[in-house]
Amino acid sequence: MDFVTPNITNLLTTAVGFALFVWVLAKFAWGPILNLLDARRQKIEGDYAAAEKNLADADQLKGEFESKLADIKSIERERVQEAVKRGEGIAGGIVDKARHDAEATVAKAEQEIEIEAHKAQLELRDSVVAMAIGAAEKVIGTKMDDAMHRKLIVEYIDELDKTGSGA
Repeated sequence: MDFVTPNITNLLTTAVGFALFVWVLAKFAWGPILNLLDARRQKIEGDYAAAEKNLADADQLKGEFESKLADIKSIERERVQEAVKRGEGIAGGIVDKARHDAEATVAKAEQEIEIEAHKAQLELRDSVVAMAIGAAEKVIGTKMDDAMHRKLIVEYIDELDKTGSGA
């Protein structure tokens, strides 16, 4: 029954060896192992904190970019509206200029028509005078002084113009 009774020497040697092993581990291994584990834990916490900070910075930048994009879109809308207003102003100016040019052309045409009508009246008067002189010569049968005939006929036509019953 050797198996049931403990061997004190063996037990003491094992206990002293285990205590020595624990002391050696505590002295040389547990400190560096725990320091290594603490450093690893701190590095992971630092990396996690840096990742959270980077995520917060990214969210902030995203907000700033969205704000700037909205500003750019509003500026773009304002510029488009300004361009439309300028275009409308230019179109209005072109229409006004065309209207003014058309009115000037009509006025010039009316002046030319008036001048031509006046010229036609003078030519008609001269031809009427010439015909009247010719008719008077045929009726009288003699030739009167041309200047005298013209003076009489022009006076007669002017008198008719004044009374409103003439050409």
